[in-house]
Amino acid sequence: MNIPPHDIAFQVLLLQAADSGRDSVLFGQSLQRVREAAPSFLIGESFPSVYLEHPLIGKPFLDVTMLLEQLEPGMRIQSEAAGEHGAMLDWYADARRVHEDVSCGFELDTKEETLPQAAVHFQPRRHLELVGPFCEVIGEPQRAKLYLDLNERMPDGWPLSFFGLFRGRAASPLRVCGYLSDAEKEACANDSAHLSAVFDEIGFSAYNLRMLSQVSALMAAAPGCVDFQFDVYPDGRLGNIFAIDVQFGIEQPDCVRETFRSGAGASVMGLLEEWGAADGRWKLAVESAFARAIPVELDDGEVGRYAFTLMPQWNKARWNDGALQPSKLYHLAHAALLEGSFE
Repeated sequence: MNIPPHDIAFQVLLLQAADSGRDSVLFGQSLQRVREAAPSFLIGESFPSVYLEHPLIGKPFLDVTMLLEQLEPGMRIQSEAAGEHGAMLDWYADARRVHEDVSCGFELDTKEETLPQAAVHFQPRRHLELVGPFCEVIGEPQRAKLYLDLNERMPDGWPLSFFGLFRGRAASPLRVCGYLSDAEKEACANDSAHLSAVFDEIGFSAYNLRMLSQVSALMAAAPGCVDFQFDVYPDGRLGNIFAIDVQFGIEQPDCVRETFRSGAGASVMGLLEEWGAADGRWKLAVESAFARAIPVELDDGEVGRYAFTLMPQWNKARWNDGALQPSKLYHLAHAALLEGSFE
């Protein structure tokens, strides 16, 4: 099959993201580190789901998250930054055969010249029975209880769905995340007191009235799904960080230009600029939106289409002890063979 290898497809997508002067403004020196380090993680039969992450104010950098698709047992990543990962990938390969909706991957932090060991990410969704085995296989069995205990006390409409952690850092928090129901999103957008009641119920106290007002305003402006994040420390207490991801739900470049010119994207970014969590670089960032398909020869001699997609996916707003932090933008970078023949 004449399709680009994963590493080549990844470089094409990075070049698009960095074109027209975006490299220095959005990514800084870490762009080259991503180009060198990330390709080793792109294993599997299909191209992973790759998320490019950069700040919207302050010093530029680029981090990357790679969620692996279908794997075969024995597949390995040729990078020291992956740490001990063989048992985890073999377990995940087996789990995906039964539960196709779960995902597992790595997050590379490239802000510094020396890359730390990549964080691991696991999305069990509703398959809570997988949380314990996953934590066991990565050598962090105690983390499962933190996730499951918090999930038990989350109110209706606030289910947990995934988590991330740095292996071997006993004092580091477990980052737990979930997708807010539409009803809860509307309730929080309409009344910040509803949001504070949820925080009080689950034991999160690092908030103030300004933070509540900002979270509600962003939820009201959000055009699609909102997910939420907390940190859980080894003793079970919640940390001082709360974050939401405002999903844009964009599928075509033309829609990107429209929403960030005069639609919901512009409204979200306007709020963040007003609050000092973003500057004007988001206008340059969204210009990287890209969707192209090229003809490729298939094994049967037919011609297929191989598509490259780069799309702003969501904005992250984060508060630490009630104070809004610099915002970030995440782009989905994906490559895949499309169904059907090329005509």
